[in-house]
Amino acid sequence: MNAETILDNQEIEVTIYSPKEIKKIPYSDYVAESRPFAPTVTWINVDGISDHDRVESILEPFGIHPMIVEDVLVVGQRPKIESYDEYAYIMLKMIYYADEELVFEQLSILFDLETVITIGERNGDVFDGIRKRLENEDSNLRKGRSDHLVYAIVDSIIDAYFDVLEVLGEQIEESEEELLEHPNIALLTTLRQYKRDLLFLHRAIWPLREVISRMLSDQPKEIHKETIPYLRDVYDHVYQSIDTIETYRELLAGMMDLYLSGNSNRMNEIMKVLTIISTIFIPLTFIAGVYGMNFKYMPEIPWIYGYPFALILMSLIAVAMIVYFKRKKWF
Repeated sequence: MNAETILDNQEIEVTIYSPKEIKKIPYSDYVAESRPFAPTVTWINVDGISDHDRVESILEPFGIHPMIVEDVLVVGQRPKIESYDEYAYIMLKMIYYADEELVFEQLSILFDLETVITIGERNGDVFDGIRKRLENEDSNLRKGRSDHLVYAIVDSIIDAYFDVLEVLGEQIEESEEELLEHPNIALLTTLRQYKRDLLFLHRAIWPLREVISRMLSDQPKEIHKETIPYLRDVYDHVYQSIDTIETYRELLAGMMDLYLSGNSNRMNEIMKVLTIISTIFIPLTFIAGVYGMNFKYMPEIPWIYGYPFALILMSLIAVAMIVYFKRKKWF
């Protein structure tokens, strides 16, 4: 298969920049010129991992280890960082809303001193802010090295976490109001979906502590000391997002408990009413049963006031039982 046929694809975005200029070129041109652009920074953003050959063809010019290629292709992995002689590799989760659907996308970042490669699962990302900053000649990003771009990418991903959490927080708040006013089974299904989303967010964000911590402590050669303060700020943001997730999870747990206890209370009230009604009708049924027997010699049968007497007696018993139940505060 021709490498240029695979690589010359609109899903591959190549941005080359320096403090003085920025340009975008087709990936096939970049490969053909054998990466002649140092000391500029090159950002290669790939949307979609369609097959092994395509990813391998993209990474082949950079001497990427085959095991890293496998990691890029296998989705659903835990976020991590690995450092090699010539480059560093970071894998994390990019989470954002697309067409009102929450997207969990694996993103692989490979970078050396001059080049940053980002490979996502599908079209779409959260890097529009980075692209705008690169267009600004006065931005720190344009003046920084490749590790500063990596910081900006990771920071954008974490900012997207906060955007997702903000939306989820608003939805949870609306659900809480609905829970207090009109609880229903559909609401319980919605709360469970929010709980699953928060669980996936927690699984994606929690390992990032270790990733950022290793970038700070091990300091691979691709990470310069000027970038360390920025990474510390990212580290703080990771903890803030984790705290927010924990708060929302506790809130959801309380809401689900409230829903279940409310349902239980409503069921108890229904059973209480039905029990009271049944209890009141037990003596009335007894009287009706006695006088409904077809014996020939029953003293009250020929009595002209027998029927109204039975009705009045049953009414008095019912009223007396209701008064007794109210005094006992049974309802």
